[in-house]
Amino acid sequence: MLRAGAGLILITACALQACKVDQRAEVETYRSKIELPDAPGLPPAPGEPLSIQQAARLTNAANEQLSIGGEQYLQAIIDRQRSFASLLPTVDLFGSLTWREKTGSGNSGNGSSSSSSETTLFDGGFGGQYTLFTGLTDFRRVNAADLTIEQQHWLLLDLRESLLLDTARAYYGVLLAERLVSVLESSLAVQEERLRDIRGRQKVGFARPLDVAQIESQASDTRVSLLDAKNAVSNTRAALSLLTTVDASALPLSDGFDPPPDLPSADELFAIATAQRQDLAATAAAAAATRETVDAEIGRYYPTVTLNLQYFLTRDTIPTDRDWTSLLTLNLPIFSAGRIDADVRAAWSDFRQAVLRHSLTRRQIRRDVDVAYADLIATRVRVEELAHQVAAAQEALRQAEAAYSAGLGTNLERITAQDQLLSAQLRSAREEYTAKI
Repeated sequence: MLRAGAGLILITACALQACKVDQRAEVETYRSKIELPDAPGLPPAPGEPLSIQQAARLTNAANEQLSIGGEQYLQAIIDRQRSFASLLPTVDLFGSLTWREKTGSGNSGNGSSSSSSETTLFDGGFGGQYTLFTGLTDFRRVNAADLTIEQQHWLLLDLRESLLLDTARAYYGVLLAERLVSVLESSLAVQEERLRDIRGRQKVGFARPLDVAQIESQASDTRVSLLDAKNAVSNTRAALSLLTTVDASALPLSDGFDPPPDLPSADELFAIATAQRQDLAATAAAAAATRETVDAEIGRYYPTVTLNLQYFLTRDTIPTDRDWTSLLTLNLPIFSAGRIDADVRAAWSDFRQAVLRHSLTRRQIRRDVDVAYADLIATRVRVEELAHQVAAAQEALRQAEAAYSAGLGTNLERITAQDQLLSAQLRSAREEYTAKI
């Protein structure tokens, strides 16, 4: 019995050693699926600017949202392991220790006497169980788990693309806000210089109080716009810091991206989207997984056959000469109060929902491509037109300034020309970065 107990302890220790989990390998399971090619996600050296490519790599390397999605992918793999384990036999160590009191009595002459003692009984060995047949339910659940892993893989990549797009929006949001700040500061400097000039003219009687009030109002409006633009810089830099996990509050940004001059047609882009959009692939995998679940639920109508086996390493209980026992059980559901039927109906409903989601996602992709393509074409045209508008507004302001200086124009005409130039410059900057996004 002592030898058998030592064997049980040794096997238990080995099993506990096997329970250790390599955390680094677990994380690498999903990190290997989402790593971007080329350079790793490293922050720029002190004094160096941050490019859009670096910002994307930093987001991909360290953003917690992506790691949370990766853990969901890993959990799908673990669930698959759990489902597959149901196809394999289970082997357990068992031990049973029993103390019994043994009593006895005897007579001697005219007196009587009694005695008692304790008996220790120990049974130990291996117990195994294997399900021989379940109507292929376990196989269907394993197939469904495989498809769920595929679904989570595509969802993980879709999450990565969404975060990278958010990073691009925040990055160019910073550049746009800083560009607006630069334009407004330049315009405000001109307006303040003009305000000093008009006040000097008023003192010598060459300008009206109305002219001074008009320029002061324009300068004040520009200061308010400048405050809003500076606040936008702070907010967008905070968003960029959150996404990239580095302090981007003062990092210079270098951009480094030029959109391609030529574009495929909308139909070609739709073909690319249907072949590569991860959300569409995820819905397809989800539909296939729910279909396997339907078959798994239907399999519950079939009988279940289970084999149980016990092998004794040591046995003190009666019969002590028996080394092993086995039991074959058969379970056939005859009446389950409608539970299986309800589960089958629910599985079919889930499958229909999954198919509808796939169809809806495909139509949404068509819509996304058409809208984005039309927006991009319109934005590119606006960029070209606004460049002409800025040039025309600059010329109009030059002529208004010259006419005012020659006494042939009014201060209102000059202010109007300045407003038109500022508006054109702001819209041009906004459209330029909108086209890049």
